[in-house]
Amino acid sequence: MHPPVVIGHEFSGEVVETGSEVHTVNVGDRVSAESHIPCNHCQICHEGNRHVCPNTKCIGVHRDGCFAEYIAIPEEIAFVYNDPALPWEQLALMEPFGVSVHGMMDVPLATKSVVIIGVGPLGQMGILVARLAGAARIIVLEPNRERAETARALGADAVNNPTAEDPVAAVKRLTDGYGPHVVVDFSGSAAGLSAAMRYLRPEGQLTCVALPDQPISVSISDFGYRGCSIRGIAGRRIYENWEQMRGLLARGIDLSPIVSHVLPLDQFERGLDMTERGQCAKCILIP
Repeated sequence: MHPPVVIGHEFSGEVVETGSEVHTVNVGDRVSAESHIPCNHCQICHEGNRHVCPNTKCIGVHRDGCFAEYIAIPEEIAFVYNDPALPWEQLALMEPFGVSVHGMMDVPLATKSVVIIGVGPLGQMGILVARLAGAARIIVLEPNRERAETARALGADAVNNPTAEDPVAAVKRLTDGYGPHVVVDFSGSAAGLSAAMRYLRPEGQLTCVALPDQPISVSISDFGYRGCSIRGIAGRRIYENWEQMRGLLARGIDLSPIVSHVLPLDQFERGLDMTERGQCAKCILIP
């Protein structure tokens, strides 16, 4: 980032003007947006992996973002969703929702046991996705009491505090001793990831959505002997995850519990402070 630049990349809004070469987005459309702008010309893009394009430009980093009354975006990243039944506040969640969908739906979840580590906003969305995707059992590991209560309200089958009970023993107990089929980490905790590598079921997958806070030692021999895999998640698959989100919204997924606060834009410092302290889920700012 090279300041000055307007930050912010999670938003919704009404289109008030379009350029002369815009053909699929119209004035009056309700839109959210992909925050990554791939080049569409490199080999990575041509292989269908735009989400990891090495030439990506990001809203709020390389060009002005959404902490403003207006924002200009390329047509190709506009996510048009004109159903007025979806409130603006929830439409603003599409960017982080897409990350959660990418992490949760990287492997089939139907009939599987799933562990979710950390239930901040993305982990909370992960619970909702796992339920709709048909997970047989959803186990949450979360030390924060308020977030643990939220996880139960959202439909988690079991919630454990990994600082109060050994997570390896707890998860093994809850999965008949075998471990879960899938673990999705939304915490970035080195301790949480290290434990997951020990309780993951043979042939299971550990999906890393969050960025670890420090390097982690991995026994490749043990992981390989059990046939397990580790998968990193970067942003959203463009445009696959967006269409999955559209389907989940059509199926009635309710993101309203993720919006805990709505503030005017000029109170952005209060919203950022609550976020940093873990005192809110998603705080929406209204210009």
